Amino acid sequence: MRKEKVMNLIRKIPGISYNEIVRETNLSNGVVSHYLIKLLEKGEIEKEGIKRGKYFVRNISKKDREIITVLRNKTNNEIFHLLMKYSKKDIAFTAKEIQKKVKKSGSTISICLKILQKNNIVERVIMHKKSKITSDLGYKIYNEKLWTTFVGKYNL
Repeated sequence: MRKEKVMNLIRKIPGISYNEIVRETNLSNGVVSHYLIKLLEKGEIEKEGIKRGKYFVRNISKKDREIITVLRNKTNNEIFHLLMKYSKKDIAFTAKEIQKKVKKSGSTISICLKILQKNNIVERVIMHKKSKITSDLGYKIYNEKLWTTFVGKYNL
């Protein structure tokens, strides 16, 4: 029963961390560790990362795991959902606008946007074609249909 509780949570929230599993299941650290080790040994789940590992069911591809890990980061996720909210209207936001809406420092937003861009989740666009200054760069979702499907599939 407890093993199924852990397994079902990993199925429901791919890329979940150890601490999140403990919180969500209300099981002790020792019990969660025991069942994670058993599930890993049997090959039912896999762990990505060493220090702050994320747990996945076996059938999720390596590329999808990387994207899930990126989007499980709280700030990346907030930026992603902000841009997704306006993607149908084809609205781009400057880094400054994102910073104000997400309420994080400029450096944090910059790092997150680079990670999201590197993973083809967001793209940089020139907002006003007549102006060629860097403050005129905006960010928007790269492929809204793809990411809508992805979010639905993996519960992000």
